[in-house]
Amino acid sequence: MRHFEIYRKLILILGVIISVVSAAMFFVENSSFVIFLVIFSFVILCGFLFLLDFLHNRYNDDLLENITLLIETLVEQQEQYIFSEAEDTLTARLQHQLLKLRNILTAQNKMLAKEKEQIKMLISDISHQIKTPIAAANTFAQLLSDKELTDEERSEYIATLQMSLEKLTFLTNSLIKMSRLESGIISLKLKRNSLNNIVLQAVKTVYAKAKGKNITITFDCNHNFQAMLDFNWTAEAIANILDNAIKYTPNGGFVCLQITEYPSYLRLDISDNGIGIPEDEQAKIFGRFYRGKYSAEIDGVGIGLYLTRDIINKQNGYIKVISDRNGSTFSLFLKKD
Repeated sequence: MRHFEIYRKLILILGVIISVVSAAMFFVENSSFVIFLVIFSFVILCGFLFLLDFLHNRYNDDLLENITLLIETLVEQQEQYIFSEAEDTLTARLQHQLLKLRNILTAQNKMLAKEKEQIKMLISDISHQIKTPIAAANTFAQLLSDKELTDEERSEYIATLQMSLEKLTFLTNSLIKMSRLESGIISLKLKRNSLNNIVLQAVKTVYAKAKGKNITITFDCNHNFQAMLDFNWTAEAIANILDNAIKYTPNGGFVCLQITEYPSYLRLDISDNGIGIPEDEQAKIFGRFYRGKYSAEIDGVGIGLYLTRDIINKQNGYIKVISDRNGSTFSLFLKKD
């Protein structure tokens, strides 16, 4: 029923004409002829109304059938235009929105499938990597039970055992962080906290690594800065950046922390003199599971900065990075109130 609107208008016009003619017949003197014409006109008008009702039902049936066909094509992942896009009708607009929704859902499904495959590969990779430090720790723990070992051999075995345990701890922590991301259990409890104390807590978690590479961490701050922050999660976010800074800064380097106060924000700058981040990667480093071209030989799974940005964003803050060959500066903008 493509021309239903035209049919309806014609029937309505004919009905009006018949009604007018019937009314005009009252002025004719032959009363029996008038009565006949009125009855005849009434019958014709009723016929037109029944025809209009029939056409309207046919129109609705065809419309529902076409909408059903459109939905079926969408369910079957097909892009088929049932209604003309050239006409500005409700059905054409509905079709456009449904096709738009289909494209969005298709893109999301592809992204979820890609992330699922990444997670699967990552878990497999981490699980494989865990076997090595466990085997090494078990071997050297048995060797240390030998009473005939020299002091030099014992020290070497203990150092190797400690390295294996650190590797195992890192991989385990990576799995824990990843499970937090996947389950969405990051729930922040904002309270007025000292940003200075949060920074010091983050520094404590990476101090041993920095000392092992003879990297100097400086944090000179004479004023106590307060903000509405979740203490533990914010410390985790800052520690992730510090951990990366230490990883990519050569032995004997430095990492500096500085707080600047603005009317609505506190800005925490974390600077290092490491290898820097290429310009084409600076927009990607906060992506999930992303690892740059310089990180192939360095332990990591690519979730630290993703987690950091998520924590800062959930506290109405944001993060920026500036980097070149002389090092990098990560700036965390944290809402004061």
